Amino acid sequence: MNYIRFHIDEIITAAIVFAILYLLFYILHSKKRRLKFAFYFNFVLCKLGLKKRMSRKNIGMVRTMESYEPLVELVRHPKIIINKSSIEEPVLLRKKVALRLYKIADRLPEDMYIKIYSAYRSRIKLYEIWKEELGKMEHENPNLGRAELLLQLKHKVTSPNVSMGGHDTGAAVDLALCDADGNELDFGTKYHEKNTELTTLTKEQKNNQKYIQKVMKSQDFVQYPGQWWHYSYGDRYWAAYKGKRQGAFYGSAEKEFENTGYVAVIKKQFSSLNAK
Repeated sequence: MNYIRFHIDEIITAAIVFAILYLLFYILHSKKRRLKFAFYFNFVLCKLGLKKRMSRKNIGMVRTMESYEPLVELVRHPKIIINKSSIEEPVLLRKKVALRLYKIADRLPEDMYIKIYSAYRSRIKLYEIWKEELGKMEHENPNLGRAELLLQLKHKVTSPNVSMGGHDTGAAVDLALCDADGNELDFGTKYHEKNTELTTLTKEQKNNQKYIQKVMKSQDFVQYPGQWWHYSYGDRYWAAYKGKRQGAFYGSAEKEFENTGYVAVIKKQFSSLNAK
C-alpha cells in the first residue's frame, strides 16, 4: 500500500498512457473505424481553425440518405434578385432550401436584398462548365498532359459524372447581399473570384463576410470555406461541416431521381411557399 501511495502519480500516468494506446489500437485496427476517426478528427481541426477546409476524401465519407424532396421553382419575391447572366433557368432549389431562403429574405433590413448567382445545376450545365474550364486550363498550361490537367481540374470544378454534393443536389446556392439596384456589399472579391485571405481584407469587408454568414446561419445554412458566396443546406458539404457523417439527405437530384421519374418530382410552381 505504501508503494501505491508514494507512486500514485506514476501509476495514474501509466494507466492513462495504456488507455490511450489501447484506444488507438482499437480505432486503427479496423478500416471502418479508421475512416470514422479520420472524418471526425478533421472536423475538429476545422472547428478549431487549425485546418481551412475538409478534404474531398472526408466529404466523400458522408453518407446520403436521399429524402426525394422535390425541386421547386423559385417564385418571385420582392427581396430576391436573380442574376440572369450566371444562373440556369428555371431557377430550382429543394423545397426546404427555398423556404429557408424566403425566411431569410423576409427578415432582411428594408434596404437590403439577396442576389442569387446560381442555384440548381443540371448535368448538362455542369458538363458545359467543366468543358469550359478544361479548355482554359489546356490553353494556360500547354505542357501539361491530359491526366495532370484532369487531376487539377477536379479541385477547381465539379465533375459532371461525380457528385460530392453541391449545386447538382439543388441544396446549394451562390448569393450575395445587395441594394435594390443589385449593387452588392463589398466582400473583398467579386463572385467566383479567388477569395482573398481574411488577413488582407479591410474592416468593412470582414464585417460584410461575417454578416452574410450570420444571416445564412440563422436558417442553418453552411458556408463552403474559401467562397463567401456558396451556401448549402442538407447536402454532403453541409453534413461534413456540421460533423454529421450520416447526416446528408440531398444527393445529386438527377442521379437520385432517375429511377423514380425525375420529371415528375420537379415542380414548376409551388404555391404553398407563400412568398410575399
